[in-house]
Amino acid sequence: MPECDWRQPSGGDGGWDLSLLTGERDWDGRRLTEPSGYLTDGPINYKYKTKCTWLIEGYPNAVLRLRFNHFATECSWDHMYVYDGDSIYAPLIAVLSGLIVPEIRGNETVPEVVTTSGYALLHFFSDAAYNLTGFNIFYSINSCPNNCSGHGKCTTSVSVPSQVYCECDKYWKGEACDIPYCKANCGSPDHGYCDLTGEKLCVCNDSWQGPDCSLNVPSTESYWILPNVKPFSPSVGRASHKAVLHGKFMWV
Repeated sequence: MPECDWRQPSGGDGGWDLSLLTGERDWDGRRLTEPSGYLTDGPINYKYKTKCTWLIEGYPNAVLRLRFNHFATECSWDHMYVYDGDSIYAPLIAVLSGLIVPEIRGNETVPEVVTTSGYALLHFFSDAAYNLTGFNIFYSINSCPNNCSGHGKCTTSVSVPSQVYCECDKYWKGEACDIPYCKANCGSPDHGYCDLTGEKLCVCNDSWQGPDCSLNVPSTESYWILPNVKPFSPSVGRASHKAVLHGKFMWV
């Protein structure tokens, strides 16, 4: 697992040594060429005044995914920069600082950053003050998002053989198969059932309501519902607003 080797680039403490990242001299960072692997700052807290660089090399136009299994840095001071290419002149697609954790509510997901050039340049910088536990990043080339979240299989595209996509299981949808059609199976059989023949949503029994049939009828809790907007269907009430800021006044 490639770790940060704590070496300072020749530019000293003030900023980056651009020649390190632009190919003007021999590469002095970590070059990763395997189709998948991990990179980390090390087994303990990263050190102060650290500058580390990794270049992940795939092949042109391949999809490269970075999964942030753990990320904890001093917020707004210690940063990870991710470029979609092999130098700092490539598009900067992410700058990460602070804490990244899976969602507490809903689906437990691991954040991903995706490059489409077939390469990814990562540069980590920390200042001279506070330090935290750092990061553990899994990368993979031409793989499915979040490994289809365990709710589908990774399938090769027919139209583009070099790309793959998630083919989701019966009750799941989304690019990573991480969105259930019917959350908690609609509380079946007591609260309702999952209708997969039409809109693919929960149909609640008379005493229950809500997108997952978890709220009593009547209920003091509010919830969102998707109205039927198909052509020729009965119209439903709608509400919207606009706001205009003019001088010191806001009109709503």
